[in-house]
Amino acid sequence: MTTDNATTMTETVVGIQTFVDPSIPGFSAIIKQRYSDFIVNEVDQENQTVRLTSYDLPVPDPEGIRLREEQLQAKEDAEQANREMGDEAKLVELAAVLDNDAETMTQIKKMLDSYGNDVEFVNLKPQDDKAKRTMIHKVVKERFSGRMVSETADGTMRLRMHKKKDNFDRRGKVKYDAWKDLGGEFCRFCLFKENRETMEAINHLTSTLRVPGKVFTFAGTKDRRGITSQWVTAHKVKAERLLALNKGLRNMSLGNFSYVTKSLKLGDLNGNRFMITLRNVQVDSEDTLNRSMMSLRDKGFINYFGMQRFGTGSVGTHEVGGAILRGEWEAAVELIMKPRLGEGPDLEKARKHWAEHKDAKEAIRLFPKRWVAEYQILWSFQKAGHQRQPFEALNNIPRNLRLMYVHAYQSYIWNHMVTERIALYGADKAVVGDLVAIDKNALEAEDENMDDNNNNNNRGSSSKDDSHIRAKVLTEEDVDQYTIYDVILPLPGFDVIYPTHAIGTKYKELMAKDGLDPHSMRRGNKEYSLPGSYRSFMSKPENVEWEIVRYDQADIPLTLTDQERMEGKPQPERVPDGKYLALILNLTLKSSQYATMAIREVCKQDTSAGFQATLNTVDNNTNSAPASPAVTLAENSAVTPAQTPAETPAETSSAMSVDGASGESGTGKRGIEEVEGAAAGPEAKASKD
Repeated sequence: MTTDNATTMTETVVGIQTFVDPSIPGFSAIIKQRYSDFIVNEVDQENQTVRLTSYDLPVPDPEGIRLREEQLQAKEDAEQANREMGDEAKLVELAAVLDNDAETMTQIKKMLDSYGNDVEFVNLKPQDDKAKRTMIHKVVKERFSGRMVSETADGTMRLRMHKKKDNFDRRGKVKYDAWKDLGGEFCRFCLFKENRETMEAINHLTSTLRVPGKVFTFAGTKDRRGITSQWVTAHKVKAERLLALNKGLRNMSLGNFSYVTKSLKLGDLNGNRFMITLRNVQVDSEDTLNRSMMSLRDKGFINYFGMQRFGTGSVGTHEVGGAILRGEWEAAVELIMKPRLGEGPDLEKARKHWAEHKDAKEAIRLFPKRWVAEYQILWSFQKAGHQRQPFEALNNIPRNLRLMYVHAYQSYIWNHMVTERIALYGADKAVVGDLVAIDKNALEAEDENMDDNNNNNNRGSSSKDDSHIRAKVLTEEDVDQYTIYDVILPLPGFDVIYPTHAIGTKYKELMAKDGLDPHSMRRGNKEYSLPGSYRSFMSKPENVEWEIVRYDQADIPLTLTDQERMEGKPQPERVPDGKYLALILNLTLKSSQYATMAIREVCKQDTSAGFQATLNTVDNNTNSAPASPAVTLAENSAVTPAQTPAETPAETSSAMSVDGASGESGTGKRGIEEVEGAAAGPEAKASKD
């Protein structure tokens, strides 16, 4: 499993090795030359594609307003009727609820006539009937408001004269809720952004409005390098305030406002709609492009975990995960801190200093804080004054990041098993010994929250546990009832079963090379005691459409964004005999599907940064600079004529991260090892064990 330190991570290393239809020729192309070449629209739980279409303010709910007006009118009518009622009539009504107790009524009249000077209060006879007590309170409140109040003192119900302090008693008073008239206390809006991460955009809104970060919630993060639209909910923030922000916002807009009764939470979406433009396509014929897209539409793609799961450096995150699962804490720390290629001079200097001197204090000064894992390890060593507690140093890393390492190892095994499954049995049908989900709906829910479910280490191994998807083995009797799209493979854990054909043995053989056993995944440390999960090994995108276009200018826009459509801009013109060829893909992916893997199936190109860095990404004959730095299929860090060396660090060109419904953005050149802006993100604040 160990990667050669002289090379970057490759697809072959992490098991991404085959295609659904390898007979179709591949081609090279440029992705994300412009931000508008990568447009992502969230698909919400109502299966509606989220688009920026309007800046109009929401109209209040007319039914809510009508009911509120009726309530106010009824209150005014009751107050008017009370004012028109004489004191004698009011006393008669009160006497009726007091069972016409003459002695008590005499004392009440004396108290009212003397304004409480002769009689300070009147104790009422005990009442066991709660309804009767409620009626007494009601009559006193409605008929003698501002003059007399009812209360209970020392277990006895009594009446006394109204005092100034009673004006501040809110008990029993209905509080007017303006948010109900609007439709709910959460303002939902479309966040349209360009070249900004979701958390970065949200942090800007919170600082501008001066509200806590918890005010805003969303269903999933979206990529930085691209143009994205998604729902966000704001708690008790008026649409007018949000709309006013548009004047000062850069590379983002807020629109499509409405009021709702519930806030969004992570995972509240069905997927993402992608519009991806592949430019400067070098292909043998347009027929090949059509064949590739028809194959994607009709057959789908292999549901590999993408390269961003493993990082793009010479040390894979799955290697760290393997060391953690073996309980080799010191080895895990060394792998995280190990020098590696392609990170830039500053990081190379920091890693080299640590490797040579083991000086935590100076290394902390050299490492950027956004490199969360390294920084937290060094902080722990500096605090301890030695490096003899690697387990404690690992625990200082935020929990979500620690678990990403072990999940990367599971993904590494899963990818290899998919490749083996296809090599042995093909990718066209289910076979005896394969696994399928007993409840397909539960499988989809697990896919959407795979890492969360994979963390649920309190889960037992009983098949009666409904919190986890259950699988069954296909037999001769039922194999014909299922298709290849029903077949699932397990991510190793203590609460999964394995295929009964040769792939079950392959799990054991591959994990044995790493000193691990798929049937022994419980650990003394519960955090790393993984129950495992299941994942469909074939995916078919929905609503696949494509367009092959020609154009003359290398950096001309080829698609319209939501904002441009709303402004009425015309569709970019096509040049039938243009110099360049482009393929524009439109497809919808679910939460657990990687767009990089769908594009890989179409192009038949390696998506690893190391391979992509060898490709020529822009035409050297063009003198026009693109709207954003041109990058190849994996959005690599290769320097092109459109980039200067200063533009190539991780913050500018990161490993392409284009997940499906979660749409989680890339977190830096090494993927999960660098969590940019982690301090601001909710998960980065996870407490230590």
